[in-house]
Amino acid sequence: MGGSIGAVAHPPESASSHPGRGAGRPAQLTAPGWLIASGGVLAALLVGAMLVRDAPRGISLLAACVFLPLVLLELPVAFALWIPIAWNEFSHVFGKAPLGGVLLLLVAWIGTRRTASRGIAAASAPSVRFARVGFGLLLVWVTLSISWAGERGDAWFQVRQWLLAGAVFVLVIAIANTPARLRLIALAFIAGALVSIVIGLTGTGLSTTATALDLATRERFSGGAGDPNYLAAGLIAAIALAAGLMPSFRDPLAKLGLGAIVLALAAAMAATGSRGGIIAALFAVVAALIFARERRLATAAFAAFAGAALTIFLLLSPAAWARMTEVDAGGTGRTELWQVALRMADDHPIVGVGVGGFEHESKSYVLRPGNLTEVANIAEHPGVTHNVYLQQLAETGIVGALGLLAVFLACLTASQVAAGRFRARGDPAMAALASSAGVAIVGMLAASAFISNSTDKRLWIVLALGPALLVAASSPQAQPASTER
Repeated sequence: MGGSIGAVAHPPESASSHPGRGAGRPAQLTAPGWLIASGGVLAALLVGAMLVRDAPRGISLLAACVFLPLVLLELPVAFALWIPIAWNEFSHVFGKAPLGGVLLLLVAWIGTRRTASRGIAAASAPSVRFARVGFGLLLVWVTLSISWAGERGDAWFQVRQWLLAGAVFVLVIAIANTPARLRLIALAFIAGALVSIVIGLTGTGLSTTATALDLATRERFSGGAGDPNYLAAGLIAAIALAAGLMPSFRDPLAKLGLGAIVLALAAAMAATGSRGGIIAALFAVVAALIFARERRLATAAFAAFAGAALTIFLLLSPAAWARMTEVDAGGTGRTELWQVALRMADDHPIVGVGVGGFEHESKSYVLRPGNLTEVANIAEHPGVTHNVYLQQLAETGIVGALGLLAVFLACLTASQVAAGRFRARGDPAMAALASSAGVAIVGMLAASAFISNSTDKRLWIVLALGPALLVAASSPQAQPASTER
């Protein structure tokens, strides 16, 4: 942008440098203005006509008209605005916006990839390279598994989801390569959690399954995520990032605001009734105490604060408390699904049954001897394994499972290496954010033992924060962060 502005600011110099072309210079400068104005008028007419004919589509078109220029002018800001939409991907409120947004962002980044990739080149850490290359190889293997998948249609659909997740992963690493941008991405992730809660409170997120928050209801709160277990997994990461952002603000009101947000997120997580979410939260607390180092006391106090909020909500909600404390409180028959996944892996240990193949192949495994009690659910309504690790093992074999675990480990390692480098630079605020990113990764990976979220864009946003933080910490231009006043 700087070069184009400078050219417009000095037309006489440009004209004198090129004799014979000075007379035509003003026309060249004003033409883009006319084009922009004409395009704006045309867009306004189209939006107005669509609003009259179909209000929801008109609103979508209006949002697209606002989003497109932002993508071209401020890609990091546009990506941050897209993150709350990704949080609510399965909500009918946003329609196809999550898909269209990520494709538009990817095309815009490819167009400016030389500039956007400078930060990546600055990082020599093996974990950054390993995460990027490892994820690329994982995508290749998942794509190749189509050739031995039983249902090619389902396989292709899952591969497209993997490729979109890969696009998000690459975009975060490429775009969030400065401390300011990393804070922006973290804030956007937290904002996405709040938007999801609001959608759930109003009951408008999903046409059939979303329910408003009610202390007396027996329905589980799913927000805009469409599933209470998926919502809980994201909320754990959002709470961790909110904690990590606190040292970046000196203003007491800002800290108070983050504290209030944590209360809301903890209460919403309790309302999900997700036992897997509670287990994942415990893993996140342990990780926080390990990663925090010099801030262990503050971390323990923060964990107690969030835990108290969650406990108070559970005490006020008998139905949620009963589900959390009763082993037979209902569920999806996970143990049977896990047993079927292990049977598949035993039959196809190296390459698996092919991406997206668990749902198709699971019916043939319930006839084998064994203590399966939910045979009807598996045979008549087959679904996912509700465990990302077993799903990967069953569908892509040991090769795919080890590849996925390697990427997870590389991203987690990158976050903690980044925390150490920020500490060495004398930047405790960014060190806290890097440590909290590691906590968020641990929390989501622990929750993934109870859900099949391998292509969840929120998961890959959080994972990509590790390499992105290390890129920022490794940049020679990085300076110790000055906290907000």
